[in-house]
Amino acid sequence: MNKKSILFVDDNVNVINGIQRQLRPYREQWQLFFANSGPQALKLMTQQPIDLIVSDMMMPEMRGDKLLTIVSEHYPATVRMILSGDADEETLKNGLEVAHQYLSKPCNSETLREAISQIFKIQACLRNPLIVAGIGDANQLPSLPRVYQELNAAIANENSTIRDIAEIFSSDMVLSAKLLQLVNSPYFGLNRVISSLTDAITLIGLKKLNNLVLSVHVKTSFPVSSRETERYMEYLWQDSIRVSELARLIALSENQQEDRPDQAYLGGLLHNMGLLIFLSRGGDKLKLLMDLVKNTETPVPELEMTIFGFTRSEAAAYVLSLWKIPPRIIEAILLQNTPNDTDYNGVSALTAVHAASCLLKPSVMSCCERLFEMNLDTDYLQRINKLERLPDWQILADKVMARQSGK
Repeated sequence: MNKKSILFVDDNVNVINGIQRQLRPYREQWQLFFANSGPQALKLMTQQPIDLIVSDMMMPEMRGDKLLTIVSEHYPATVRMILSGDADEETLKNGLEVAHQYLSKPCNSETLREAISQIFKIQACLRNPLIVAGIGDANQLPSLPRVYQELNAAIANENSTIRDIAEIFSSDMVLSAKLLQLVNSPYFGLNRVISSLTDAITLIGLKKLNNLVLSVHVKTSFPVSSRETERYMEYLWQDSIRVSELARLIALSENQQEDRPDQAYLGGLLHNMGLLIFLSRGGDKLKLLMDLVKNTETPVPELEMTIFGFTRSEAAAYVLSLWKIPPRIIEAILLQNTPNDTDYNGVSALTAVHAASCLLKPSVMSCCERLFEMNLDTDYLQRINKLERLPDWQILADKVMARQSGK
């Protein structure tokens, strides 16, 4: 097995020496490279493929965010991490714009090793280099521009509540994911995983929200290339909102405790994120997929694998994993078509998202019904002893559909 290559960049020789000592036990697993400046790091990358670059932020010749911006443009498959002792708001904002993860100094060897290992486990789990090559820079996923307008207006309104802000976030899968990435980053030093949008907003605070989150996302809105693509996008948002609502109701009906209902909700909200990636970056491959979806009976995941080399679920799981979204939410998205692949024998976000997606059949846009198709895995539900709950879940689904139709 080829060793993974990691490049550490820091102008402080003592920091470099410390990292060398910390990671010496892992030399059999990883190939380590070191640079004292941005230019030196870029020169090394022309000579040596790098899987992960870990950079300091404040360096005299070239700041870390500038270095990682160049890396993202020239080496999009390289995972980017900031390791910095500068933790002011502006530095955090700039770092999160270009880095997949942000660690604060001082960082003990176990925290650093765990963060690096998690990244490589994700890559090993998906085992598909076509995903990285096909997706490119995970930080540039588009969102509907009106969401940002609504959010800006709400933050500016002194009468807005946390619930008002959370409702705006919940209508946008990308923005919700990035908010969770931020609040679950080591910068906040929490000893628990945050899955609730309301909790995340409360922790960050409304005043910081605009600077710390919107500046990360408001770069480019979704480039609508055709009227048909715009229609697909609108339907995608509608479907995600319906599935997230039903997934949360299913979790509550199964007496899921603590943040489990929130995990189900966010899993539903994000479950079609891979389709968003295809719609925004698919090009000619997207056109071919749409054509075959309409004119063949081949299962859609099989078509996606044939055309792109990976499924939408794998694409979304890869991006969300880099953003450190809670594992149960990622599992719900990655295995939404094949829930029986999980080792867990209880109800989880995966259960709720899979059931919600199957029970809420597309009711509009007949031309794209198959794009959202999913077959209910009764063997899985039987295995976790929940098959008999389907009629009750269907009642919940009917209520969600009736509420959305205004009945």
